[in-house]
Amino acid sequence: MKTTVSVMIAMLAFQLTPSAQMAFEVASVKENKTIAGGGSMRLMPGGGITAQHIPARSLISIAYRLQPFQLTGTPPWAAETYYDVIAKTAVPATPDQTFEMLQALLVDRFQLAFHRETRDVDGYALVQARPGALGPKLRRSAVDCEKAFATTPQCKQGSITHTPAGNSMKAFGAQISGLLQLVVGQVAAPVSDETQLTGTFDFEIEWSNDLAPANDLTTIYTALQEQLGLKLEKRRVSAEIFVVDRFERATPD
Repeated sequence: MKTTVSVMIAMLAFQLTPSAQMAFEVASVKENKTIAGGGSMRLMPGGGITAQHIPARSLISIAYRLQPFQLTGTPPWAAETYYDVIAKTAVPATPDQTFEMLQALLVDRFQLAFHRETRDVDGYALVQARPGALGPKLRRSAVDCEKAFATTPQCKQGSITHTPAGNSMKAFGAQISGLLQLVVGQVAAPVSDETQLTGTFDFEIEWSNDLAPANDLTTIYTALQEQLGLKLEKRRVSAEIFVVDRFERATPD
């Protein structure tokens, strides 16, 4: 069965093409030929980025906030060539503006060209395990944090919170769409909301990030069903895909 839906994308939807005005004041892009070792990237306070040992392909995913299944068309070298990037802004910038500047940097230094298209891909539908029956940790909420943010202290503390380990989530006065974003990130595939659950909810979910959990935690698939009364069903779904038309090795500093 194929499901045509507007797929929720973790970490927001595709960004607009960067404007010429949004650019770093100074930026250094150097190839890192270290074979072993992990990479790191962080946003600098007030704007700018510092990245070390990041695959060129990952720079695209970071700049446009893409899930792995959304990015296609990069040349083979882009997954095997690593870069260090240090970029600074002339004036304070928000995270959104910093990501836009990184997009402009990729266009300028890597000659990035792309287009977006909708494709049918393997994904999931999130449905109720038993129609009309919520799980023990999913409850309807009397609060809508989108509407009551300024007047509700618990909303101000964060209507959706995650643990630093990234294996639990709590929500207060939140819509199911907030949960959907989490699920997309965990299963690395598009997920359509077919729960038919409207309104806002309070819920808690805890899972293991390991494929074969050795502790008392379960996989995200089992946690959804046992704790929230929801389950994932494999489907063909329509998803927006970021297609790379051109991507060259970075020009030297």
